Order: sequence, then C-alpha cells, then structure tokens
Amino acid sequence: MAIKKVLVVGVGTMGQQIGFQSAMHGFETVMFNFRQPSLDACREMHKEFARLFIDRGRPAEAVEAALDRISYTTDLSEACEGVDLVSESIIEDLEAKRELYPLLHRHCPESAIFTTNTSTFLPSQIADATGRPERFMAMHFIVGIWDNNVVELMAPESTARETYDAVYQFSQAIGMVPVEIKKEQPGYIINSLLIPWAVAAQSLVTNEVASPTDVDKTWMKSTGMGMGPFGFMDAVGIGTVHTVLSNLAAATGDEQHLKNAAYLQEHLIDQNRLGVKSGEGYYNYPDPDYQKPEFLS
Repeated sequence: MAIKKVLVVGVGTMGQQIGFQSAMHGFETVMFNFRQPSLDACREMHKEFARLFIDRGRPAEAVEAALDRISYTTDLSEACEGVDLVSESIIEDLEAKRELYPLLHRHCPESAIFTTNTSTFLPSQIADATGRPERFMAMHFIVGIWDNNVVELMAPESTARETYDAVYQFSQAIGMVPVEIKKEQPGYIINSLLIPWAVAAQSLVTNEVASPTDVDKTWMKSTGMGMGPFGFMDAVGIGTVHTVLSNLAAATGDEQHLKNAAYLQEHLIDQNRLGVKSGEGYYNYPDPDYQKPEFLS
C-alpha cells in the first residue's frame, strides 16, 4: 500500500524526531497527544530542529515546507482521519500501550498500519490489543534519528508480509536504513548493546565509584565518541531510562537495578531533571558541558 499520511502518537523525544523526519521527507504528518502543553513543547522543538537542518545546509524553503506538513492535535478522531501509518511512541508502559491501541483501532481507517517504537516490550505482547494484529509490528528508531538513521523492524508471527514490506519501504522513504530483527527479543540489537553499557555507567555513579562527568570523559577520550553514557541518557530522557531500569529490576530482582532506579528517582526525576527535554538532566541544555572543547582536557 502507498503511505502518504503518518500519525505520530506520543510527542516526547522520539515522537518529536520521528514526526519531523517524516515531514522532512514529504509525508503529511500529524502529531497527537492528549495534553496540549506537550504538543506546544513539540511544536517548539520542531522549530529547533528546523534551525538545525538549515544550519546543516538544508534549503530554508524545504525546511519550512516540512513544518507546514506537520499538524498538532489533542483530538484523537481528528488525528486518525485518513492516516496510512501510525507510529506510537508513548510512555514505556505495557498496559498504557495496550489501552491506547483499541482507541486507535476505533478511529483509524481499516487499512492503516500500526507500529510501535517500544524499546523493551515484544510486539506480540501488544498485537492482540490492536484489533488488527496482521497490520501491526515494531518499528524502533534510535534517538538522533537523522544521524543514527537505523530503524529496527521486528514483526511477530501475526504480521502479514505485505505489512512488513510496506513498513520496510516507508522506512527507506524517510531516509532510514531498515534492519530486520529475525526473532522477537526485548531490546532489539541497539538496546541489547546500549542498556548494559548504560547500566554499567549508572552503577558506577550510584555506587559512588566515579562522577557522571568522569565516566563520560573516560568513555569519550577512550573511544573518540562525541557522547558518553550520561549524555546519552539525557538525550533518551531520564524518565525512559528509569522505566527501563525499573522493568529490569522487576524482571530480574537484581538489587543493583533497584538501586539505580532509586537513584534516578531521587536525584533527577524528583528534581524535574528529565534530560534534554526539561533543559537539565545530568547536564544543562542546550549547551551541555560534554560538547565544550575543554571537557576532554
């Protein structure tokens, strides 16, 4: 099927980026959230993205055209009208996702494909709640998607082949490199690698072995990478990291996961230090210390 109109549900860090990426590649894009303040913040972030793309050499006319292709609404019926593909990026909570999809099924066209950006749950844990399991699968993006332009595709057994093919083609159409996950697994490829890395870093800080800046500095100096684990956590969102750690703690009973989740709650979340989106996390934004030349000296 031809995908022309995209609905992004959830306007946090990932939803914001998925929506802008879709619009930049010519797709009519609707951003939906139940809360107007979240939509207002999304609209402002899209303006920031526009300035970033212009600074990188994209023609201003093309960027303005992308912004014109994006609409914002708290009305679910309006949001779903005429959409061909839904990308869901709400809070990483299984019951919240399972409660959302029946609403989407009720309002979206029967032909619409549903995709989830979940980073920790299996699509088969959600499929039956969608009302259209044959037209549902996971399409998982990585934060900073215009630079980290890999998208991981994970389809449960219920997914029709034509659905997978349509999502694969859409992924390419928005400038992504689709990677097939051949077997359902929490964490896909990227998070199977990143989560142990982030957990190890957080454990060093929770256990008072080293400071966040020294952990990031050591990583960046040793690898030549432009960001360390704590800069990465800020970009993903401290709330999301906390959810992942809490889920790991619940699944494994590991005391260190519990301690790490408690640390994030006390030292960051309770202080409204939620990362890039709140302007403060482990670093202050928009000019975090790790991006300054003297950070590595």
